[in-house]
Amino acid sequence: MRIFSVVLVVVTAVSIGLLMGIGDVHYKSEVLAKEISSSKGNREVLASLMRDREENAKELESFADKGQIRIAIPENVKDTDIKLNEDIRRGQYQVVIPNVDKNYFDSEPFLGSVSRIDDFSAYDDDGNAYFDITLNGIYDCNTTFENGYMYLNFVDPHKVYDNVVVIDAGHGGRDVGAIKGNYKEKDINLAIVLKLKELLDEDKSIRAYYTRLDDSNPSLKDRVGLANDVGADVFLSVHNNSLSGFGSSFTNGTQVLYYASDPTGNSKTFAEICLDKVCSYLGNVNRGLVNGDDILIIHNSKAPVALVEVGFISQNDDLKKLIDEKYQRECAKALYDSIREMIDVTYEE
Repeated sequence: MRIFSVVLVVVTAVSIGLLMGIGDVHYKSEVLAKEISSSKGNREVLASLMRDREENAKELESFADKGQIRIAIPENVKDTDIKLNEDIRRGQYQVVIPNVDKNYFDSEPFLGSVSRIDDFSAYDDDGNAYFDITLNGIYDCNTTFENGYMYLNFVDPHKVYDNVVVIDAGHGGRDVGAIKGNYKEKDINLAIVLKLKELLDEDKSIRAYYTRLDDSNPSLKDRVGLANDVGADVFLSVHNNSLSGFGSSFTNGTQVLYYASDPTGNSKTFAEICLDKVCSYLGNVNRGLVNGDDILIIHNSKAPVALVEVGFISQNDDLKKLIDEKYQRECAKALYDSIREMIDVTYEE
């Protein structure tokens, strides 16, 4: 592996690669690295130095309408060959360009602004070029390909979409949740959320983020943290209930937990909407609202939050419905309509 530029103390030497342009970039990089090291990588000093360099501002301005970063694509590489790996929760993006030759980095293939970047590294390994980017917040990454360049534009989702929501599929990984026979709550939760995602993908006015779309298990802190960091308008968590011992054979229906201490009352409003729609769409028994103040993801949520317990896995009739794909789709429709109504009532008055 040949390291071209290492994690930014942070955007020290690499920032130069991003911002200096063509020509004597290596010399400037060394000079600026020394200046920055004396200030322990202070970002304000770095920003100040860069603002004073007119040639950089002019070069960046030439593609400012396309994005914050421009990466040159080798002639033998197709746009479709390039991979963009994302970890939205951590604000991390990785661009992978295959089939680069040993002189690729010598041609100064990247240029950009560090205004939204905390860390940046670029290196090659086994013929692939890697660009690792860590942002200072949660942004959507839009990509454009034009005239041999890839442009990355990091945008505040609230400036692109009318509303932002976060959807949480409860449990995951080793935390299977409720279980009966071969059926695990984590799988049913995810199946419903994936069908909800299909509906949200069609709604171009909403940007939805997901705590998980696979069999992973984000921490409770990360789940609610995503909703808070992105400034979600609503936070929905999908679960299913279980009961052991007496009553487990006949206790069924839907419950919704909410933040009872929410001074705005919006969490209760959202929970009521979810409870009404899930029960009416699915014909479920309405088991009412439940004070969820002792639940971490509920009492830490800044957004109106509802934790929907769709049904009881422990009850045979509920379980048969919960594993049915048609039922899951109808549940997803009820949850989508709940989100839509909450947004319309609360944010579009």
